[in-house]
Amino acid sequence: MHMNNKKLNLLIIEGNTKEENVNFNNAGCVSQSENFSQHLKIYAPNSEIDIVEPCNDDECISKVISSLKKYDGIILTGSTLRVNETCKSVKKHIEFVKKCLEHGGYFFAACWGLQITTTVAGGKCRVAPNGAHTGIAHDIELTDAGKKHKLYNSKPHKFTAPAFNFDEVEIPPKNSILLASDKINKFGAMHFTYGKSEVWGLQYHPEIPYTYMIKLLKHRKKRLIDAKSFQNENEIDKHIDLITREDQKTNDNSRTLELKNWLEYLEVKN
Repeated sequence: MHMNNKKLNLLIIEGNTKEENVNFNNAGCVSQSENFSQHLKIYAPNSEIDIVEPCNDDECISKVISSLKKYDGIILTGSTLRVNETCKSVKKHIEFVKKCLEHGGYFFAACWGLQITTTVAGGKCRVAPNGAHTGIAHDIELTDAGKKHKLYNSKPHKFTAPAFNFDEVEIPPKNSILLASDKINKFGAMHFTYGKSEVWGLQYHPEIPYTYMIKLLKHRKKRLIDAKSFQNENEIDKHIDLITREDQKTNDNSRTLELKNWLEYLEVKN
């Protein structure tokens, strides 16, 4: 399913701390940045991919900031961090993403990526009052603007997607266009500009297979029950069965179309 073979220079901004990535590995899952890398190698096999971890590596951060002009596109991954927490990791992330957005360029921002870019661009996030997505978002619907947007080329106007989030955008940045919504998150996908930057942001995860979400659910059972997302293990097991059925009928090419469409957009723009 890969595209034409133009070489793209891409930067992936890893959303998680090193400690949290150990948790992902313990669940049998790769890091968010590695997951994106694997998809990029399928769609844009000639790409050069750099990964930066704003939570961890100060020396690497300053090196990346000084060479931002080399990147054709920047991807922001998901994270278990919460954007309104005032911990050091979140502050570092906000500072780094601000520098990236101020520099200008094309951004693909998934989940935490949408929340952090929204925050930097003057919007606001909150704990979602309608509850969480735990592995899956049902019936995401495109707006009229979404139906015409290049992000959704060839995508059905209503679809289900992998998603895992407790927070959401409450107030979007200026210059934003709502592209998709579902019953949990109004701001399911947005396009916005900030200075010379253009952000395609999604509150779900086209890049994460359902099998990955199932591993996370199994690994996080206690955490999810403590957070009152589920009453008990039996309820989680039923939810996993539902996601397993969705996985069996999902076409991977259709699930990941948004990422492919963004890469095709980059090829035209660069």
